[in-house]
Amino acid sequence: MQPFAAISLLFVVLVAAHGDHNDAGENAKLAGADYAIRHMASEHHIDSFDLESFFQLHDLNRDGIWDREEIEAIYGVHHVYSQKRSKDEIEHQKKADLVVDTVLKLMDKDGDGKVSPEEFEEAGFKGLPSFDEIGAEGHHYDVESEFFLHHEEQFHSTPETQTDASYNHPEDIEHFSHHETIERAEVERVAKFQGITVEEALLAHDEALQKPESAPRPKITRGAPKQDPSVKYKDIAKETENQSEWGTGEQGYKQPKSPVEKMRKNLPYKDRMQYKFRRNWGDF
Repeated sequence: MQPFAAISLLFVVLVAAHGDHNDAGENAKLAGADYAIRHMASEHHIDSFDLESFFQLHDLNRDGIWDREEIEAIYGVHHVYSQKRSKDEIEHQKKADLVVDTVLKLMDKDGDGKVSPEEFEEAGFKGLPSFDEIGAEGHHYDVESEFFLHHEEQFHSTPETQTDASYNHPEDIEHFSHHETIERAEVERVAKFQGITVEEALLAHDEALQKPESAPRPKITRGAPKQDPSVKYKDIAKETENQSEWGTGEQGYKQPKSPVEKMRKNLPYKDRMQYKFRRNWGDF
């Protein structure tokens, strides 16, 4: 394989929020940029990459080519946000076919229905056009993760913007409404199991939350006590200096395991993210 030309992207990583209150100034800095650049900034929080690393990152099954499913994944065609933009399953499949067929027409020179690294190198990032207008915006994560990445970080990242009154954006209302729907379904299951009405189950739940505990719970210690983080990670900065940039050196694209490996430069954002859910290396 011919070496890929490195492309340095010297811009501030911006995360575009969904909805009608996007920050025009921030979005303008990425307006006009290639889809791949905007995608890596908003979905992966990576601001410096080349053709090879982009190809490797989106070669989900590591077989050295992009098939139709992987091209769909690059654009998040089957993500819930994209599905909401489709009237029905038939229209959604037409959208998926449009995205893949367009990309293949631009890059698949041998007509095998796949994209090789050489074909991607020849086409460059221009071979990945934008399909934002039909809702294929490249989202990879579940709804909870997307809310955190594209809204919470941008609009609720300080104590002043985390008050109850601050959560009044359309995205906030939709997000918490979704949570209420999930909680309601859980209450209905409890009511059915206990043979009571939903209202009785809700009342019992509220009373349990308000009832003070009669006695403090015993403190239980399992295993060895945890080491203080300031001691455990005191040398991590020095150790990180010996780590090669993600995608280079002996470590290459190997899944990071230790805290030091997770500090490698340009490691995909999803492997740095600390949130209440766990992620797998292959979740895109």
